[in-house]
Amino acid sequence: MKRSTSLFTLFYLSVSTLVIGQELSFAPDVVFGNRSLTYKHLIKYSINPKLSVDNLTLFDTEYGNDLNNLYFIRNTISYALTKNIRANTAIGIKNPGAFGTVSMSFSSRSPRFSFTYSAGSTYQDEFSFEQSIVAIYLPSFGKNHQGYINLLATANINANGYARGLQQLKIGIRKEQLATGFAINLDQFNKARKTLTNTGIFLKYNF
Repeated sequence: MKRSTSLFTLFYLSVSTLVIGQELSFAPDVVFGNRSLTYKHLIKYSINPKLSVDNLTLFDTEYGNDLNNLYFIRNTISYALTKNIRANTAIGIKNPGAFGTVSMSFSSRSPRFSFTYSAGSTYQDEFSFEQSIVAIYLPSFGKNHQGYINLLATANINANGYARGLQQLKIGIRKEQLATGFAINLDQFNKARKTLTNTGIFLKYNF
């Protein structure tokens, strides 16, 4: 049953990421860290002003220990209920297997600052309450550059407490579509009994 679910999820991911159109965006991101090499991308396609789909993929490969390798692949369908509130449903694969999520999100955007808060329920062997925050600030930095500050934080809480947490902070400089600078990734597992830290240099490009 688990194998069938994983195969179905992979098929769904493969088909969804082939969507091509005028409102398609692709933003790859690489962190060259002291512990691992991390690759992440977000592919987003707006079907119409209210409906969009996206694929978020992350692979974290540790240099010396395959046991700490992390993967996260999630495809989301999102519908705008109002200007700032969206309803979301997603399926994907992350350590240790397939998952599904239903959530609501609130977003606020301006030319220099964006903020999104999401909350909902995720099922992966059991149900958990999942929250996430994404904040991006682009202060003016000279004539042709901008500062770049990007914060991502997520937390999963189940019946036994704090199951999984993730924080990613990037601080740097952006010129046109390219951003680079310092990055730190923090991961917590099983009530923070296990933690991973990765610090280094990041490169991000918005196509």
